[in-house]
Amino acid sequence: MGSIAEQGRFQIKPLHNTFACEISGPDLSQPLSEAEFQELTDILAEYGVAIIRQTKATDESLIALGRQWGELDSVAQHYKSGKIKPRIPYYEIFDVGNLNDKNEIVNIQHDPHRSASANGNATWHTDGAFNPRRTGISILRGVELPPPGTGGHTEYLDSRQAYDDLSPEMKEKLEGLVTCNSLYHNRKVANPDSPLFKDINVMDHITARHKLIQIHEPSGRKNIYLSSYAHHIEGMDIEEGQALLKQVWDHCLQEKYIFCHHWENNNDVAFWDNTCVLHRATHGAYEGKFRRDMRRVSVFDMSKWGYGENRVEDAIGQAPSQ
Repeated sequence: MGSIAEQGRFQIKPLHNTFACEISGPDLSQPLSEAEFQELTDILAEYGVAIIRQTKATDESLIALGRQWGELDSVAQHYKSGKIKPRIPYYEIFDVGNLNDKNEIVNIQHDPHRSASANGNATWHTDGAFNPRRTGISILRGVELPPPGTGGHTEYLDSRQAYDDLSPEMKEKLEGLVTCNSLYHNRKVANPDSPLFKDINVMDHITARHKLIQIHEPSGRKNIYLSSYAHHIEGMDIEEGQALLKQVWDHCLQEKYIFCHHWENNNDVAFWDNTCVLHRATHGAYEGKFRRDMRRVSVFDMSKWGYGENRVEDAIGQAPSQ
């Protein structure tokens, strides 16, 4: 870990013993050549997470790059509801920082909806797992970062290695199981005292079904596809299924599977594949005090697992990933 290796046109520095790397070489302000794009794709397939520092990327260039991988998720439906006014003039950009439509810092402690979302995103999850059509690759750009030492890191978890380390008996037990996922489950667990969710019955809002053990198509390795949106296991008693999920969580959350990414420079970019890693945001002293402008492009999972165990028609008009 830590040594720099040449791979084609790019230099790669591993950041963890089993996954995650830092890349130097790509110019993200310009379209990548076919060879460069394939190299970046291959790196993501191997490492799951790739960090590129001090880029010259723009909203437009990352939207274009995302489209090279496949169809993009959109926030159009979210904004059309009128609950939030857009700050960024692109429906393909998820505005996941702490700024409002007037470009002012939002103190989430005074905004229960944004506070609930922030707390939910601080739990371990994969983007879009509560949707019938899930997210594949996420591209996150730190446009404007808070001062060093004030928090806002992003943590990642290697769920392929976590699968490899399961006992043969547990692998057999989990094979074929289907998790039932809901955004409301995430929000209720992350915000136990919030009146926004106390009267919601999660069982009335199960929106996606995904196999717990899957093959990660780009690498061919098996993977634990688990998220804080997973409420129960299909076909099992609720409490029994949740107890089994807790066992899996306890295994996955071992420190040896986790990498913490510290954002250092404005315009650093992080890529990750939601189909082989989990991630979570972290809180910090910056909240309510310093600007943190973070923008994400989300590419739908284009593999055969993209719709999980859901019907394609269920994904039409689905709520955007948060």
